[in-house]
Amino acid sequence: MNDINTILKLNGLNALLFGALLVFIPQYVITTLSNTNPAPEILAVGMGVILNLYGLFLLWLGNKEKPNPKLVLLIATVDVAWVLLITGLILSQTWITLINGITITGLLAIVVGWFGWQQWQYYRTGT
Repeated sequence: MNDINTILKLNGLNALLFGALLVFIPQYVITTLSNTNPAPEILAVGMGVILNLYGLFLLWLGNKEKPNPKLVLLIATVDVAWVLLITGLILSQTWITLINGITITGLLAIVVGWFGWQQWQYYRTGT
């Protein structure tokens, strides 16, 4: 197994974990992020479903012997967009206002950004 396979699988497991949290305990997640400006529960559950599908796709792609570089570029782009979205939500104090929520989502954004960077490197170099 090469490095990109590991990165894709870790990224997929990360998406599945947080997707499951949003699907199965959305209210707990929402109140951990903010008690003054909470996200709508339907939005959190919807994002959880999307994250679970995304995670399954990443695991599938990570099991390929040589993942398609264009698909990996797409994944890297989605990860960067996610980091920018989370950063925007934190800075605008939208749905993420508590220090614990800011810390958790900030650290998660760093991890997802690292996955995106590794995926970008694979696309650039093909290895």
